[in-house]
This record gives sequence, structure tokens and C-alpha cells, in this order.
Amino acid sequence: MLERITELTFTELVVFSLVLNLIFYGVSIGLYTLANRFIKGEYIQDVKQEITKGDILLSLFVLVCNAFVLVLGVWFYNLGYIKVVENSTMLIILLQTLALVIGMDFLMYVFHRIAHIPWFYSLVHLRHHQHTSVNPISLFVLHPIEAIGFGLLFTLLLYLFTFDTLAIALYLIINLIWGTIGHIDKDVFKNTAFERITRDILCLTVFHNIHHQDPKCNYGFYTLLWDKCFKTYRKL
Repeated sequence: MLERITELTFTELVVFSLVLNLIFYGVSIGLYTLANRFIKGEYIQDVKQEITKGDILLSLFVLVCNAFVLVLGVWFYNLGYIKVVENSTMLIILLQTLALVIGMDFLMYVFHRIAHIPWFYSLVHLRHHQHTSVNPISLFVLHPIEAIGFGLLFTLLLYLFTFDTLAIALYLIINLIWGTIGHIDKDVFKNTAFERITRDILCLTVFHNIHHQDPKCNYGFYTLLWDKCFKTYRKL
């Protein structure tokens, strides 16, 4: 698969990247819709976030930004700056996936804290926080600088360390699912065994909803580790 991607012409690579990100966009909206329709329970917030034309246009432009990062990553790979391996053992792939989750969790926590510095917040991050509640595209409603910034953090990890292509793919799937879960307006894991086991470890749905209401806490993405370490964690 990787060889086929690297052999694409520039135009084919751009089209492939745009289509792939459009699929991610559709999957995220689909997961949000299914969760809201079939999961019972009360909504986390009383007021629903309206979907505006501006939000739709911005979310689609963010897809273009994400596609740009993928094209850039392939270019770096072709130049030899990024190295990957294939056919690793399943244990290695799982460990590498975990390393990507923890590494990106830390880098995105730091970037998120920086995004809340007043001048940067008003210039860039405020756009995402205009969604005090959430809707199906809230995950993608953010300033293009943030979208590219998050993508470059991932590219940086791939530059610094060598990962199996399957570990990279698994991380991207986890990132999409967890980002969607964080922007669902229902507590999808409430009173489940999964919640009881992971509520002190992982960032579940309520965690990020709290951040949208109180921007001074809960900066993590996947785990509570960094919020607990830097004392920015707040429960409901």
C-alpha cells in the first residue's frame, strides 16, 4: 500500500489525500449521528450547538489542511526524512501504537496549553471555543493553524522515530474515533464497565465537554495523565 502511495503523481496524491480525509470526515459524522440516535441517556449540555454555514465551510477547509499535511508527510518520506517499517510482529505494532498515543497525547497537551495563551487564544483557538456545546462537525471546526499544527506534531514524531505502517494506521483510526467521542453531546460510556475501568485513565466524553464550558482545565486528548501531572484536571 505504501509503495502505491509513494508512486502516485503529485495530482493523484492530492486527490487521494482529499478523498481519504473526506472519508474520515464522513465516518466521524456517522459515528456522532449513530451515538446520538441509539445511545440512551440525557444530553451533557442543555443547549444544542447550531450548525452554521461558516462552520461547514471552515470544517471543509480543515480537511484541505489535513490533506496538505499528508501530502507533506509523503514528500518527507520520499526525501528520506521519515522512515517506516512493515511486517512487524503484532506485539511491536501494539506497543508502537501505544507509544504514538502517549507521545501525541503529550505533544497535543502542550500545544493545547499554548493555544490558551491569551493572544494565541484570541487569534486562533477562540474559533473552536465558539462551540460552547458540540455538534457533528465540532471536531473539525478549528483554525487552519491548529489543524496544520496538530498534523505537524504527528509528522515530527514520525521524523524522530521509526514506526510500522500498521501502527501509524491504527493510531490514525484511534485519533478519529477518540476525537469524535470527545465531541459527542452524550455520555456514551455512562454506567458501563468500560467507564468504570477507564474513567481515571482516559479522556471520556464528559471530559472534553467540560473543557468547552471551562477552558481553564482538561487540555488532554486521549489520557488524563498530563492533566493530572500538571494539575489541570477537573471532574464534572
